[in-house]
Amino acid sequence: MSLGKSHLASLTFAVATMGAASSFAQVQSIQIVVSGEVALESTGNKAIIEGLERAKGEAVKNAWRVIKMRPDIGLKVRNLNADQNMTIANELRTSCQIVMIDQVVDKKLKQMSARFRFDCNQQDVQMSVDNVIRTSAPVSPVSAKPRLRLATFFIVREVAGTAIYDPNIDRSSSSSTRVGVTASDKVLGSYKSDAKERTSESEGYSEAVGQINDSNSVRQQTRARASASVNRTAEVSATASQSDQSKGRTVNRAAEFKYRSASPEELNTSLTDVFKNAGAKIVNYSDIVAKCPGPDPDLITKQYGAKPDDLSTTTRTAIINAARNCGFTYLAIGDALIDGTQADSVTGSPQYSVILRAKIWDITEQFPETIGSIQKDASASNSNPNLARVSAVQQAAQRTGEEMLSRLSAEGVR
Repeated sequence: MSLGKSHLASLTFAVATMGAASSFAQVQSIQIVVSGEVALESTGNKAIIEGLERAKGEAVKNAWRVIKMRPDIGLKVRNLNADQNMTIANELRTSCQIVMIDQVVDKKLKQMSARFRFDCNQQDVQMSVDNVIRTSAPVSPVSAKPRLRLATFFIVREVAGTAIYDPNIDRSSSSSTRVGVTASDKVLGSYKSDAKERTSESEGYSEAVGQINDSNSVRQQTRARASASVNRTAEVSATASQSDQSKGRTVNRAAEFKYRSASPEELNTSLTDVFKNAGAKIVNYSDIVAKCPGPDPDLITKQYGAKPDDLSTTTRTAIINAARNCGFTYLAIGDALIDGTQADSVTGSPQYSVILRAKIWDITEQFPETIGSIQKDASASNSNPNLARVSAVQQAAQRTGEEMLSRLSAEGVR
């Protein structure tokens, strides 16, 4: 196994079935499988044991990110701050049964990824949420101080197809087939006839002499000639040839991807929730360009959505100018790659993975300054591919949004 994206923070969740229909609702169980990824100082036993505990902590955070996506919980925690969310996540250690499934250590990169199964009592989770909301100090009204405003522009690409081949093997094949049929018929016939017939008849009577003469003469002559000839020739020929040639050695495999553009709406919605919970506000470029002139976002998506190229300098500069003209200080430009062509290696269910990149710019001055470059990935599998896709996008947006806030805070932006 490797620390590929199919194993990094893969989430497979299934809500357990509730009891049969009755007047008394039974306790509902929340069952999810999440993973935690950490860097190791070394690959010794002591470092691996210490890293496993930290990976469990990361898995607890990921488990809470999944649980709070549930409608019955998400509405309650929508306005909680980062500290309150962390408090609830830590309480999952006691309110859930946590069992490690497997772990993968990449000694070359010094990384560890471990998967854990969480079996949580929904009532206990709800009680933890209620306690945090009830005992925590009220969050200061956002209107009491200026809110951070961040302009964003994201292009979302989705893998439409994959062709995998071995670049070290050259293969060539050729085939030809030829069939020829030749046939001819020739018939020659002639008939010639020459028939002649001559008939003479005479009759005489002489009473005086008492003599009767009677003669009859018939002459027939027939001459005929007939000849005929038939000549038929037929020829059938068929040739077929095929040649195959291969050479080389198998060392690695390469893949060619085909992309199609996808809507960024679900990504923008998830990012908006992350920033809103932190008291900040993001504005999509599609809303900015309606007030301040700039490149058409639909045309940009059409031009770059189906290929893996980055935005050109001219296009990026035009987007920055439009955001600056509308009074924005910070701008985030990024792209997301969604791949749903793989299946979960354990369950065989449809699996979606998302790689999300973002670069934050300070566009106050004439020459923009890069504050930070971020790349996060996430994956999720589910028997329902739509749920797997939504879950993977939400997780990637959650992690990227939190990292963006962290980078801005490090720059003194509040």
